[in-house]
Amino acid sequence: MTQPTDFGDIAGAEPVPPLAAPLADDDLRAQITRLGPWFHNIQLAPGIATREIAPSFGPQPVDHPIRRWRVYEDVLPADMTGMRVLDLGCADGFFAIEMARRGAHVLAQDFWSAMVKRLRFAAQVTGVQDRIWTRVGDVTAIQPGERYDAILCLGLLYHLRHPFHDLEIIAKASDLLWLETTLHEGEDSFIHFKPPEAGVHHIRKWFPTRACVRDMLDDCKFTTIEDIPDPTPGRGSFLARR
Repeated sequence: MTQPTDFGDIAGAEPVPPLAAPLADDDLRAQITRLGPWFHNIQLAPGIATREIAPSFGPQPVDHPIRRWRVYEDVLPADMTGMRVLDLGCADGFFAIEMARRGAHVLAQDFWSAMVKRLRFAAQVTGVQDRIWTRVGDVTAIQPGERYDAILCLGLLYHLRHPFHDLEIIAKASDLLWLETTLHEGEDSFIHFKPPEAGVHHIRKWFPTRACVRDMLDDCKFTTIEDIPDPTPGRGSFLARR
């Protein structure tokens, strides 16, 4: 395992302190509402889940990302004790929390500071804050020499301005990568650019074909590239290692 298992050596990484005191249910609901809207539905207490109280706009169902989790819950190691993991594009922290529950030490990173703020609160309430650090930034926040036992990169590649350039940065930081992305139809290796469209989506997106993802991972010097079974139409999941 990469040592140390905390992230005091990582520029911009911040530990998550414990709550000063436990929250009563009404206070917990109020804080969820104040921090919302939430992108991830995280069960914070019996009968209290984030998106059921303060859901975000968008096409995702209330229980998002449970369908993503069903793809990965048996792919991620059941025992991640001591693993040093970077959750890149962590959003509100559903996956970071689940990996911390399995014993991993997780650096959860997202470009959107509001996401990271919600993650920090969820980590505190669920009691895994001692195994989660956070960082606000894009892929270029990863500095030369940063090393992780694994990187989780779900739903991020198609949002990047420079997807292959950023994938090269990611690949230098770990020999094990779990990657999930929206795919474009086609057997050939190419990546499709979708510009912002009024009334549909406000950000640019890159949609690679499955062959393109595999070629990019191969060019990043991953020696084994596996397709992770993923039933979601138009999505692809990959395990890359060297």
